[in-house]
Amino acid sequence: MQAVWLKGSKDKEKRKQEVLGYRNAFNELKQILEQEYKKKSSVRDYETPNWEYRQVAVNEYNQVLEDVLKLITLDKE
Repeated sequence: MQAVWLKGSKDKEKRKQEVLGYRNAFNELKQILEQEYKKKSSVRDYETPNWEYRQVAVNEYNQVLEDVLKLITLDKE
């Protein structure tokens, strides 16, 4: 579980149990994200204008997807 879930909580154990209560919802969301939102491949067409911006957008999309999946994965420490 990511430490961000417990950040600012006075009773960390109670908060942890509360977050773990959403495990099923997070697992369902993780399945949906993994099935419907695939990582995008790198831009390979370097001849077209603005390919750098498209590559930045791909990188940002992939990073956000990875971050969200990491956040909702409660099984890992």
